[in-house]
Amino acid sequence: MDRLFYESVDLDRDAVLRKSVNWRQSLLVEDSLRILICYDGDPLFAWPEDMDAHELVVVGGLAIRHLDVDLEAAQWIYLGRDGNGPVMAVDIASVISDREEAVRRLGGGFGDMRTRMAALSSDEAALAAQARALFNWHRGHQFCGACGHANRVAEAGYRLECSNPDCGKSHFPRTDPAVIMLIHHEDHVLLARSPQFLPNMVSVLAGFVEPGETLEQAVAREVYEEVGIRVKRPKYVASQPWPFPGSLMLGFVAEAETTDITIDQDEIEFAMWVHRDEVPNLPEKGINLPRPISIARYLLENWQDRRI
Repeated sequence: MDRLFYESVDLDRDAVLRKSVNWRQSLLVEDSLRILICYDGDPLFAWPEDMDAHELVVVGGLAIRHLDVDLEAAQWIYLGRDGNGPVMAVDIASVISDREEAVRRLGGGFGDMRTRMAALSSDEAALAAQARALFNWHRGHQFCGACGHANRVAEAGYRLECSNPDCGKSHFPRTDPAVIMLIHHEDHVLLARSPQFLPNMVSVLAGFVEPGETLEQAVAREVYEEVGIRVKRPKYVASQPWPFPGSLMLGFVAEAETTDITIDQDEIEFAMWVHRDEVPNLPEKGINLPRPISIARYLLENWQDRRI
């Protein structure tokens, strides 16, 4: 099965250097350094005249010194080192409060991740997703949950530390586990629509894992809660980082024990069983499938091809 979008490959997270006090200074002198520029977690794209293609704006250590932005007070993280060298990311929202002003001074545009990411290569998307998840975590955890004092960034962005010397509590990045499951019965697959989906789109079911339950229990609970169907034999397939804002999607396939659908109208607009041969024809009927970059599409295509 193919590699999933947002999945980083051959990236050394470089934990030793991250713990160094001078990690940024050490990296800035490397000729192969690449720096991804972001605003509130959204990466900076170069916008060609025809607007049909987009690429990330990545600058080197020398070039970034000449940008019309004071980056000393910006938010920096170290993503890691791949075959092309080290990669850092900097979020400039803290030093330029107006997004449009940032665009004017830098050029390009800060593209929304959901709409622009599909235009990137898998490697670029993985780095941008990793940066977005960390910056979002920083933004949502500016203060210590134990004492309320401000947190400060440590370990190149992978740890937050309470600034109160009487507390000093460490906080680590949060990843919210969610199960996403393809439910099938004989040669039929269960597809449903949630209100927050893109227009006319259907997908497989998904939901967050609750405290005290296994992944398999979460699969069974979510399916029963949303469509009233009992399942058996949940089998893990693959996982995908999902930076909206910071989840890990854990993909499963499971058989349906019952087939009568009773939807939770707060969560699901409608659900239906679709024959394997009819799935590719849904777009001709005005029903859109999940985006190709999603694990939902990955599960669906692999089930269609009988690989899961």
